[in-house]
Amino acid sequence: MHKSPDPMSTAGLRKTDKSSSPRHVEYKDQRVTTICHPVWRLGRGGLERQLVQSVNRLPGDQFRHIVAVCGWDESSETLASQIGSHVEVIRQPLDANMHTWSRRLATTLTDRAVDLVHVRGLSLLLDSLMAVELHGECRIACSFHGFQSAGGDFHGVRKKVYREALLRCHDRWAVSGAAAKAITRELNLPSDSFGVVRNGVDTTRFVPAADKTALRGALQLPLDRIIALCLGNLKPIKGQAVLLEALGRIGHAAEQATIVFIGEDGMDGRLQRWAKHNLEFVDVRFIREQDDPLPWYQAADIFVQPSLSEGLSNALLEAMACELAVIATNVGGNADVVVDGRTGCLVPENDAASLAFALAQLVTRPAIRGVLARAARARMLNEFGVETMINDLAKKYAAIMAEPDCELTDGFNDRRLGLPLVAIDDPHMIASIHA
Repeated sequence: MHKSPDPMSTAGLRKTDKSSSPRHVEYKDQRVTTICHPVWRLGRGGLERQLVQSVNRLPGDQFRHIVAVCGWDESSETLASQIGSHVEVIRQPLDANMHTWSRRLATTLTDRAVDLVHVRGLSLLLDSLMAVELHGECRIACSFHGFQSAGGDFHGVRKKVYREALLRCHDRWAVSGAAAKAITRELNLPSDSFGVVRNGVDTTRFVPAADKTALRGALQLPLDRIIALCLGNLKPIKGQAVLLEALGRIGHAAEQATIVFIGEDGMDGRLQRWAKHNLEFVDVRFIREQDDPLPWYQAADIFVQPSLSEGLSNALLEAMACELAVIATNVGGNADVVVDGRTGCLVPENDAASLAFALAQLVTRPAIRGVLARAARARMLNEFGVETMINDLAKKYAAIMAEPDCELTDGFNDRRLGLPLVAIDDPHMIASIHA
């Protein structure tokens, strides 16, 4: 069993002589790159679905994958069951010793001779970076998928720590050009710090329904109404409250529509209570998070994405691939996907009046709805297929591994960070950074 270095040691992370690590050299000779993908919980969100799609599709003769799940619980089982048998999944349940997770991850990196860590998002970046430096042999890349709150995620020491943590990574990319600009601006990073690898959608799986009537019957949806779908966990940044306000403004169009919200409720029922009190005569339905959203896309006519901030919404791509007419806020990567008036409608964020107007137009004008829906799928087929994303990821990984070896810092004290890196592995420091 590998024993992690003493995190308080000032000898720290000396460069390892690769000649003393025959297993690592042997793996290099095989020309297969072993990649570890740390992820929180492996829930049903878009980031996690893209992770599963990537490890299943990247060529096996070039890459070997390990998915390390921090905070494993029963909700992790659904997506884990979709991961190919050639991928190793490491399950780490949530426990009182989660502040030592970086050390456990470092052991995994050593035991599996990992070459590269790809951490998605910022929630596990500090732990993953610490693990890489404890291991001393592999490289690390970070992809940015969007902020967790509309006002940004950084203040005080957090901004400095995350800025320097990102600069330590061997490569960085975002899921859209807008997301790349947002994170560089938020953390005052050089403008060229982030590349772009856009999300992609499987257009052979996400297709229009062959029999929409049968699907609506199975899902207990009305046959004589326009179904508008909003898919995403219920939380302020996703903008569902703005959509509810818009529903109160669409007048008689509301009588023709059923609005379905699907997602995990992170707002303690506040949205449901507001709808019950203020939208008494509107058919609004709240459905728990679904293991597979595909039938709901296929049963719907319209998809509404009212987010206040986005990286590049996987749900938006999936809805367009299923030939839905879409309304999306003009934030993040949405404008990269939706060509306003041609492949969907873009509206300002947090603007219930504009959202209400667009929704009323699509509910009451079937010809426009049909034209936009067909154009939406055509755009996914032409520009956002999953194959492009997989090829871009493979190129990124290959380029990182082709870089000359970089010397690690001498010990844990990083002069640029301005504080001992070991502090990241201290529960009190973690609490202050994540506060």
